[in-house]
Amino acid sequence: MKLNRYEEDVLSGRYGPVMKRCMEMLVAYGECYEAEKMVPISSVHIAGNYPVLMDEGVEWLEELAGSGAKVKVFTTKNPEMFDFEDALALGVPDRYIEKQRRIDSALRALGVTLFYSCHHYLLGNAPRFGDHIVWASSGSQVYVNSIIGARSNRDGDHIGLFAALTGVVPEWGLHITENRKGQVLVDLHNMDFNRLNRADCQALGWQLGKRVGERTPVLTGLPEDLDIEKIKGILYTITITGAVGMVHLVGITPEAPTIEAAFGGMSIPSESIKITEDEVKKAYSEISSAKDEKVDLVIFGCPQCTIQDIGRVAELLEGRRLHPETELWICTSRWCKELSKRMGFFDIITSAGGKIVADVGAADGPHLYLRERGIRTIAINSARGSYYAHNLFGMHTWFGSIEECVNSAITGRWEGKR
Repeated sequence: MKLNRYEEDVLSGRYGPVMKRCMEMLVAYGECYEAEKMVPISSVHIAGNYPVLMDEGVEWLEELAGSGAKVKVFTTKNPEMFDFEDALALGVPDRYIEKQRRIDSALRALGVTLFYSCHHYLLGNAPRFGDHIVWASSGSQVYVNSIIGARSNRDGDHIGLFAALTGVVPEWGLHITENRKGQVLVDLHNMDFNRLNRADCQALGWQLGKRVGERTPVLTGLPEDLDIEKIKGILYTITITGAVGMVHLVGITPEAPTIEAAFGGMSIPSESIKITEDEVKKAYSEISSAKDEKVDLVIFGCPQCTIQDIGRVAELLEGRRLHPETELWICTSRWCKELSKRMGFFDIITSAGGKIVADVGAADGPHLYLRERGIRTIAINSARGSYYAHNLFGMHTWFGSIEECVNSAITGRWEGKR
């Protein structure tokens, strides 16, 4: 790789052994992908929670923090395992509280801004079109490439922190204009998006990911006024079944005002991928893993719930009570939890027996301690959350819409699609 003077100085050890190690790792990473140089970055986002880092990762973070190193660009953090203000009420074991406090202390010392949110682009970590960034979150990473037009690969926490501390990342993959061109055409003209709800759009994304694999898809046939939550449903789910880092939504993606622009002057494929409504319906049974219809927990928030989501749950719960053997959690940001109190949603939801938990994601670790409490079968409105809860934490999951999940919390049994 061709390094500039600053990068050479870091690599030579002029900025200390920790920075030297960071640059060594970035150079090795770049050489793996035949990168020719580094590019300066404007922001970083990392996971930074215990289920991702585990004990070795905690020690690694503390070593970095102990060196006195500081991030050079705005760096934010994903959700926690639990709401610190309600940790005892939620039954979080002391050992997890202690681990997460150590993580947060180290990240704070490094200069990381503790957003505890996977909606960081809504809360202030908002890059511009064309910015090079490093976001270790495949959901927001595909969103920022596809909707904002900033440039990020699907990097992990280690690369994210190395990049944050040095301010650069190897230029490969989606950092390069040529690699952002569409590779496969997806024709969705047969889909009636007025009839598809947000869960259906996630089911659509689930099937699309399996069909496109690693290729960058170009989606045509989308309504110009397609709801952003339906867009997120497609984008956040396509990264689960496919190794996709960018999606061209023709007429929506900044780099894809037309099909021709999406393919970057290359010939448009004569054949296209089509997904049928039957395939969308079939995805529900693939996303869900549960057999037992009894639901122990209904959990929302992967990505974290917006204030609109919380308002919808409050509307559905008003005047009703949860089944005595079923819990309901709404995972959201600290900002939205406070706003829900101002809007009156908090009182409605808690009066029904539900909980609004801040700084938590429905797929970011609460299942570690929920299993210890005997929670086994969950209902969730996120295909992404269902996948992680089942495959990383061994939970049995039912996937469906917000309405189906709320009804399940009332009856204590799954009331949605199978």
